[in-house]
Amino acid sequence: MATILHVDDEPSVGLLLEHTLSRAGHRSLGAGNVLEALQILSREHVDLIISDWQMPGLTGLELLALLRRESYEVPLVMLTDDASMEHAAATIKAGAIDYITKPVKPQQIELAVDHALEFVRLRRENETLRQELMKSRNERQAPARNAAFMGGAVGSIGVGGASAPAVPPEAVVLTSLNIDEAERALIMRALEVTKGNRTRTAELLGISVRTLRNKLNGPGRIEVA
Repeated sequence: MATILHVDDEPSVGLLLEHTLSRAGHRSLGAGNVLEALQILSREHVDLIISDWQMPGLTGLELLALLRRESYEVPLVMLTDDASMEHAAATIKAGAIDYITKPVKPQQIELAVDHALEFVRLRRENETLRQELMKSRNERQAPARNAAFMGGAVGSIGVGGASAPAVPPEAVVLTSLNIDEAERALIMRALEVTKGNRTRTAELLGISVRTLRNKLNGPGRIEVA
């Protein structure tokens, strides 16, 4: 179950969202405008936001800007009356994870919510795994660095006329290979979730599109179907 905040000034849309989300097993919180939404965010943990684009006062795009400014890492699905590609592109570029065109249908809401929550779950899982990999790499490389330092220091002086044994290069090489394999697995999983969308994949992984492109096309390139 996820806690989902829906923001819309139309009571009929709010009721539809509340009913659909509750039926899907989620906890639903409602707000009629951006200021109400920010008040709820200040006191509640929210997993996902569904917001209308055009509302009296602040718009859905301005809500996205406020979320970034206040460091709220909550994904947002935008509701919009405009089904044009330009409008959709502007929505995603502003930071929305997805968008739904009105009139809203329950099936659209359920699919968008499922996709967004899976996106969030994978992003958190990737971040946790990335941190574990970095910790593991530091822990494994620290003894090798220490041994190399001691080997250089002691070897230059000599103990009993013998130099300290060299650190096997495989100690670091194997660690790098393990990390590369895990990284490739993360990229492939992210590409599956985003259906091959490289911009959203880069966002999910917390890297730039250029870095993702280099990883896909560089040595040991990743083949994408």
